[in-house]
Amino acid sequence: MKRILFLLSLMLSMTAMAQESIPQDTTVYINGRKININEQNGKIKVKMFNTNALKDSVEDVQVFEGVYLDGRSIERTTIVSLPFVKRKKDNYRFDPHYAGIYFGFNKSADKTFRYSSSLPQINSKSWEWGINLFYGGIAISPDNHWGVTSALGVARIVYKFDNNYGLEKVDGITVCKPAKSGIEYQSSWLRYWAFRLPISLEWQTRLGSDRAFIATGVEAEWRTGIVSRAKYDGDKHTLSNKLNTNPLGLNMLIQAGYRKIGFNARFALTSFFEKNKGPEMYPSSIGLAWYW
Repeated sequence: MKRILFLLSLMLSMTAMAQESIPQDTTVYINGRKININEQNGKIKVKMFNTNALKDSVEDVQVFEGVYLDGRSIERTTIVSLPFVKRKKDNYRFDPHYAGIYFGFNKSADKTFRYSSSLPQINSKSWEWGINLFYGGIAISPDNHWGVTSALGVARIVYKFDNNYGLEKVDGITVCKPAKSGIEYQSSWLRYWAFRLPISLEWQTRLGSDRAFIATGVEAEWRTGIVSRAKYDGDKHTLSNKLNTNPLGLNMLIQAGYRKIGFNARFALTSFFEKNKGPEMYPSSIGLAWYW
């Protein structure tokens, strides 16, 4: 009797072990992918395959494999590059460029963009800086490489003069004249603020790991705080703050760059002073920019 009970218990245990060793497979299809779940010896193995139109899995297009034991993942493999398998390319997204911060040197020119000899300017000390706080753009080509961009910013502009000259208003006309007898200017300058609204046509493309771009367009500006000043006798003095200037101006703007660094150049298309009420002056500048 004892032998019979021993043999019966041995057969039952062998049957249970055999059932545990028999793999239990389940296959499901979700969103065009085949998922194979295999349970054996307490482990659950999950494999995911890309499938073709006939839902036949191919081993070399496996995209995921995981092994789970007691609810924990103990192995994971993801295939990110497969031979002879066409990969979907990301669509190019148009990203407008306008300088976050820019700095440049100014030059007074005539209407033909040549240096204006009517103003004895110190080029190395004539500068401007600006910042664009708001900008945007819209793609206008199917490949998103061409677009129209715009921005809104503010700039500070300074022109320094040489040879003891300064801008003053004489008999209703703005002139650049020497200091009065007995006065020696330590420095003299014209300065103003400008609120700028550019609109440009931009072309951009991916170059290496980042983008290169070039843009050109027009830029409207509203000038304010225009004043002519000079420093002498140890103090700063206002020569004139009513200089017959045009409060509104229009510039041609050119920009180009790579990544976050570039250059910009602007040339005034309208005169800074009112016609026949001041020297010929068309502000221009060229400088570097950092884009964000």
